[in-house]
Amino acid sequence: MAVTVRNAPHDEVTARLRQQELVAGFGMFALKAAELEPVLAEACRVASVGLQTGLAKVLRFRPDSDDLLIIAGIGWRPGVVGHATLGAGLSSPAGYALRTGEPILSNNLGKEDRFRTPDLLVEHGVHSAINVAIDAADASLPFGVLEVDGTARGEFVAADTAFLQSLSSVLAAALVRHETEQAKDALLREKDLLMLEVHHRVKNSLQLVRALLQLQARSASDEARTQLEAAAGRIMTISAVHRHLYEGGSAARTDAAAYLRALIGDIQAMVDAPENHREITVEAEPLSLSGDQTTPLGLITSELVANALKHGAGRVLVSLSSVPGGLQVRVEDEGPGFPPDFAPRLSGSLGMRLVTALAKGDPAQALVVDQSVGHGCVTATLKL
Repeated sequence: MAVTVRNAPHDEVTARLRQQELVAGFGMFALKAAELEPVLAEACRVASVGLQTGLAKVLRFRPDSDDLLIIAGIGWRPGVVGHATLGAGLSSPAGYALRTGEPILSNNLGKEDRFRTPDLLVEHGVHSAINVAIDAADASLPFGVLEVDGTARGEFVAADTAFLQSLSSVLAAALVRHETEQAKDALLREKDLLMLEVHHRVKNSLQLVRALLQLQARSASDEARTQLEAAAGRIMTISAVHRHLYEGGSAARTDAAAYLRALIGDIQAMVDAPENHREITVEAEPLSLSGDQTTPLGLITSELVANALKHGAGRVLVSLSSVPGGLQVRVEDEGPGFPPDFAPRLSGSLGMRLVTALAKGDPAQALVVDQSVGHGCVTATLKL
């Protein structure tokens, strides 16, 4: 490669402006890139273009082996990038920059008395080089070294070092961002694993409680057995709510319609006898709910549907809609409905009391029976 002459003031200013543009463009690229490998490759390309040379590389310091691995590069023979290493001590240009933290410019490597020319550079006919350290976050030594190499003596000028240092600083910032993202992803994966373990334990605990209640019911009186079996059924309802909320996707936001359809399918399988199968239809607005909203909604709906399957008849229709300040669940069946004098808030039924408590609003409005339709119809309003 011929020596680039940059003595003319106009050419020098143009070159420096071009280098500034390259650094700015690299910064934008590094900010948008999701993976580190393309950023390292782009840093080598920008260094090569900015210093008008065909050879550039990024070397990563490996403390365990005390060497510098070439992890990205341009212009090198096949097999170099990802495999070739240079010494990390003061005897190599890159190692010298790494250990001292100072930029190293050498326009005649053959006459250097600070270090020797590595065999890899000799093989590629390198006579000039600039090495600058790439800082690392919270480390005693830099991440590695950014190096450009030229095949002509006297190829670089002092101002080229400033360009390479600017490029290295942007690359260092990109490395910090990448490490931060990796650490965040690792924490999220760990959190997901912990949450899965928690949900698994909760599910097992609920199943154990249900089994204990059923075991106790076998030796209880008729009245106590009825209560214990009802409690065991509600435990399974809670288990189904929990499973669909945390195993069906993100617990942060849940599609209400899909959640209710899956949940009601489980409730139907537990309550509805196969020989008396009842059709259940869900009609819901497209609502995205948080976990805090979905849990009481699931419990309320499960209680009302189970009641319709137990005491009602025919097809069951579940409707979900948003209302000012909350959600409204309407459950209808084709049976005769509630007695004319039935008042939910005065009912001694545990199920009715649970629904009223979960609704959190005015007890008189939380659960309303519609006697005007001529069939079973009850509406629960959940205050958010």
